[in-house]
Amino acid sequence: MDLLLLDPTLPEPLYIQLYQQFRRQIEQGSLSAGEKLPSIRSLARQLTISKITVEKAYLQLMSEGYIENGNRSRYTVSPFEPSVAPPVAKNPLPAARIVSPPPAPPIRYDFASGEMDGNGFNFPLWKRYINKVFARPDQLTGYGHYQGELELRQELARYLQSSRGVAAHPEQIVIGAGVQNLLHMLCSLLKPEHTSIAFEEPGFKNGRRIFADNSFTIIPVGMNADGLNMQELQTSQTRLVYLSPSHQFPTGYIMPIGQRHRLLAWAKTAQGTIIEDDYDSEFRYFGRPIPALQGLDRDGSVIYVGSLSKLIPPSIRISYMVLPPRLLYLYQKNSALYNQSASTLEQLALAAFMADGHFERQIRRLRKLYQEKSLLFYETIQRCLGDRATINMTDSGLHTILNLQTTLSTGELVTRARQQGCRVVPIEEYYWENPPGKLPQIILYFSKIPRQEIQPAIELLRSAWFDKVLDIPPHIQ
Repeated sequence: MDLLLLDPTLPEPLYIQLYQQFRRQIEQGSLSAGEKLPSIRSLARQLTISKITVEKAYLQLMSEGYIENGNRSRYTVSPFEPSVAPPVAKNPLPAARIVSPPPAPPIRYDFASGEMDGNGFNFPLWKRYINKVFARPDQLTGYGHYQGELELRQELARYLQSSRGVAAHPEQIVIGAGVQNLLHMLCSLLKPEHTSIAFEEPGFKNGRRIFADNSFTIIPVGMNADGLNMQELQTSQTRLVYLSPSHQFPTGYIMPIGQRHRLLAWAKTAQGTIIEDDYDSEFRYFGRPIPALQGLDRDGSVIYVGSLSKLIPPSIRISYMVLPPRLLYLYQKNSALYNQSASTLEQLALAAFMADGHFERQIRRLRKLYQEKSLLFYETIQRCLGDRATINMTDSGLHTILNLQTTLSTGELVTRARQQGCRVVPIEEYYWENPPGKLPQIILYFSKIPRQEIQPAIELLRSAWFDKVLDIPPHIQ
């Protein structure tokens, strides 16, 4: 056994120092299996420390399996298998210097994000509702209902019926922390009956990825002015389809009533299932929002999925789905597999927020804010970019598609914008297969850009794309 040295001036307690030295000797083989350690009394006398200090070190070693204690005998070293890793050299060679590229410019304007305007939510008001829930701690000591808190499901049922025409009982609503969380749940519910799923092309890329990761075959179906191409869907042989009929992303198409009835007829004939993602439906700036497809369904063919991330801060993470009776039965039968992922605290706060009428006032407030910003956004693009860009103008949503008259590729457009501190995304990212060969198309969101910053933001894009040829550092490409 090597010499043991303890230093009372070190911050580590003496028993920890002693434990660490014994452990090191055992791991390095200086103490072999079966070798006896000094008795507590003799080691305490040798090191001029208390017996309690030695005993605490020995007990720590024994609890970790380094030593063992025979009945009425001294502690002995346990059998120990040394690590198969090669020993570390005493004087290792200096590691190769890793040269990191210089950081990309900070993002000043995020045109690729549909996040909320910084002035779009009354946080002091929300804090009051959070505090009201904290005043009832008995509501917060459990895991919460697996489908979501009943108070919130009741409020959502009333809201969806009045605003979207969705026929839903609170018992049919399942709450989750984001749409993607709910889609993973749906994959497990649908997998026994389906092996493939059709998606709009272009469409919801994260949704496609979730189903692909759950071993579904993805079938892209093209879009036309009426929405999903029904002929392609019928010939695809799939019985499951994911779409956004009220405001398709990213094209903005709205499915007319005739096409909706044809889609429901297909579902009835094929015994198919439709997942209706009601994306961005509240932000229709002229007239009432388009009623949901689910409200027309009489055969239980539609799963209705929605999110509140555009109406309240997305950090709150509350989404929901309305299950038809046959899937609700299967979900409840396997309820032990589906833990609630959304915060009980925020669910209860939101339920009270809705019950007091603040949610509907929040929607009206955002609709007015975004309508004014959209008009300013379109006007500024036309003034700054002129005939070098055409806009896919719609009277709803938080983004537009920009068609650019340029010889630059979409990759070059994205890179040059990023060099100027602007983040943009090309529409081709939302295709499952190769996008059609058209002029470069860029998706631009305006929701996160402050109103007073819209013009300087668009002028930066113009500078990046049209004013001059930029030297692009390799680390940004």
